[in-house]
Amino acid sequence: MQFQWCSTLNIKTAIIDDSLRIHQIALAAFSRDQVPKRLIDEQLAAGQVTYLLAETDAQAPAKADLLDEGTVEGTQVVGFLSYRAILDEVDLSFLAVDPAFQGQGIARELMQAFCEQNNERKAYLEVAENNVSARRLYEKFGFEIYARRDGYYHDGQTAILMEKNL
Repeated sequence: MQFQWCSTLNIKTAIIDDSLRIHQIALAAFSRDQVPKRLIDEQLAAGQVTYLLAETDAQAPAKADLLDEGTVEGTQVVGFLSYRAILDEVDLSFLAVDPAFQGQGIARELMQAFCEQNNERKAYLEVAENNVSARRLYEKFGFEIYARRDGYYHDGQTAILMEKNL
């Protein structure tokens, strides 16, 4: 697979040593601390939540300031997806891509891995109504709206609840 800056992309499951890079990407992508590092550490240590990481061996353009951390033997983490699976259901919690690597299909690859790992489960997620690009991605993967929560987010934005049988 070829990307503008990414020559190869690998999806792997995170380990505790990946928590700092996950946190950095979350801060950059969400513009507020929605995923505190302490929480990431606790979730990874307890095995409560699975974090899928997108790694590349490419370098970001010069404007990227996040990519010094998280580089290991020529690879760097450029995105993540987190989820919690319980019996036959799975809740997708977060999906984020380093802003320097957005628009290159990385979120799509993370979603594909998520769907493959959770086949035969019912998946749920919530997304802000104004997050058009995320909503389009989820719809492309067959997620459908089943409810709305007006004023759900800190900024008063409506949450769109989506589901899909994987």
